[in-house]
Amino acid sequence: MSLLWLFGAIYSNHQLQNTSQADANSVQPSVEIFMSCFNEAKILERSVDYLEKLNYNNYKLILINDKSTDNTLEIMQQLAQTYSNIIILALKTNHGKANAMNVALKHCQSDYILCVDADSLIDPDALLYLTQTITADPKIAAVTGRPLVHNVSSIIGKLQYMEYALNIDFIKRSQSFFVNKINTVSGVLTIYDVLALRELGGWSSEAMTEDIDATWQFYDHHRSCGYDPRALCHIYVPESIRGFIKQRIRWARGSAEVLKKHFSLIPRMRGGQRFLALDMIVSDLWIVSVLYSFVSISFMAVSLKNLFFNINIIIIYFILTLIFYITSKVINRNNPKIKFPPYCALYIVIFFYAYWLNNIVITISALYHINDTVKFAAWGSSDRGKIN
Repeated sequence: MSLLWLFGAIYSNHQLQNTSQADANSVQPSVEIFMSCFNEAKILERSVDYLEKLNYNNYKLILINDKSTDNTLEIMQQLAQTYSNIIILALKTNHGKANAMNVALKHCQSDYILCVDADSLIDPDALLYLTQTITADPKIAAVTGRPLVHNVSSIIGKLQYMEYALNIDFIKRSQSFFVNKINTVSGVLTIYDVLALRELGGWSSEAMTEDIDATWQFYDHHRSCGYDPRALCHIYVPESIRGFIKQRIRWARGSAEVLKKHFSLIPRMRGGQRFLALDMIVSDLWIVSVLYSFVSISFMAVSLKNLFFNINIIIIYFILTLIFYITSKVINRNNPKIKFPPYCALYIVIFFYAYWLNNIVITISALYHINDTVKFAAWGSSDRGKIN
């Protein structure tokens, strides 16, 4: 699969180079930007300032206060006095992000909805690229952009920068290129077709990750979801091990929920959706094989022949990671907005082991919690590292 992601990313990049650039003078469909917030006082003003600098004219900004316990609502009201295109929805009960966005969806009057997180800094051309992509094909229900890690002062921040720039970007590029579908849109920056979203009944408030759930519901309705790596946003990521693992377990549980819900439907799925479902299964099996390799080497409980085989497997994994890094540097060499942190190449070895050990931990944890259910996926405390 790693080679497939690699070749897909290369060909996808070649294809993008032949597409037209975003044009601010082109037709701009109406867009409402949803930003649901719970205790976002520290970062809200800066994120809104970025949104107000978009190279786009036909949009409104819907700020949803999900009964925050800090002064988030007061800051929203101050921003509404500064910017005329801001509408505030103040909810009386806190039932999580999906519920908050569903409330806003009921009042939506635009053609499209752009969902962003309060801790994201959106690139000025991002909305232009996303609308250009989603309007190109009536079957597309949602298009997600490309997150870049903003806080890279710590080692864990640098490692996550590499993960987003290598694995996450390559996987989405190749999936979009080969099967015109991606495993999941990203809640941090995704544009939705309003009519398609309403056909689903909005976002599921019971899903651990509403973005993964919505993606697969679109596929159940024979729609597509795309990826445009030109639409950039800078995000704050956890800088503590605890915060990082907590975030990734939630993501893994969301994927496990989707796989559990759709497992029996795989034989009836169409090509692209079936490929993604099988890819999820193969990825879990792959992680098990990596775990076996690590355990075999650690305990030396196998024959020298098997030990040699397992060491070779790990060497191959590492070489693939190095190739991913080099390819990403080449693909992004002409984009001044994408800059790897200084001395990033020195972290390749750490990244390789950290990435796979992280996947092992979160996959096992997600499978352990696969039968857990909730009525509302509530907000949790966010570890965003140092805000700068």
